[in-house]
Amino acid sequence: MMLTSPDATEKAKAAAALCNICSETDSNRELVVHAGGLPSLIDMLKHPSPEVPFMQSAAAACICNLAANINSKEVIATSGALEVLVKVLRSENQAAAAQAAGALWSLCVDNDMNKQRVADAGAIPHLITLLHAPDTFAQSQSAGALSECSIRNDNNKRLISEHGAILPLVKMLRSQDLSVQRLSSCALCNVCANHEANKRQAREVGALPVLVHLLSSSQVPEVLSPVAGAICNLSMKCQENKAEFIRLGATDVLRHLVTSPIPSLHGNALAALEQLELG
Repeated sequence: MMLTSPDATEKAKAAAALCNICSETDSNRELVVHAGGLPSLIDMLKHPSPEVPFMQSAAAACICNLAANINSKEVIATSGALEVLVKVLRSENQAAAAQAAGALWSLCVDNDMNKQRVADAGAIPHLITLLHAPDTFAQSQSAGALSECSIRNDNNKRLISEHGAILPLVKMLRSQDLSVQRLSSCALCNVCANHEANKRQAREVGALPVLVHLLSSSQVPEVLSPVAGAICNLSMKCQENKAEFIRLGATDVLRHLVTSPIPSLHGNALAALEQLELG
């Protein structure tokens, strides 16, 4: 098995190949886990070869794809991989740190226990540090992980805001990179959902005019949909935010976006408009 080869380059290439093989195929993901592939991937994360700089990145990316299988999330999270991925977040190898953030994100999708495990392992401050990375892929992966960690977890929402994530997420809305725009919008949407203190903090750091500007200027539905979702969640049961969004002209833009034939954009725009038009 190439994953257990004594040759470091061969091992890293095997991890990269398995990553690609498992990218879209659920049966392959389960097969790699059941065949015992995890220990070798974890070992590559723990002991990367200095001669093979892509080793950690390949191993983390492979674990990210394996974790997309709903049946493997628990196995991966309790194998020791989660804690090692958190250590890689602190690595000077930014490419590996970005892939580790993506793997943690994948582990948390549709798994509330893993969201808590990620927080308990101390990942949140390091994910927030990655928001400041110059690399847009690192920014987007960390925003995605923070977004997912905050869904249905009020404690994580509190930790994310207390460690200073909201301001860099607002700054990321101004990025020229569409993935960064989309995922920072998603993160603000989820971090502020049903959380009064985070809604207030978002307003205080200037999120509202930036969201309305992006809503007005973007032509990309994949960006507009989470922006409308963020406006909806920030307005819900928050009169100050609602009044500010109305003053900024969000209502007229949302009325236009409601006519979109794209279900996610139509739905989020309609939900945001209903919040702003509530008495």
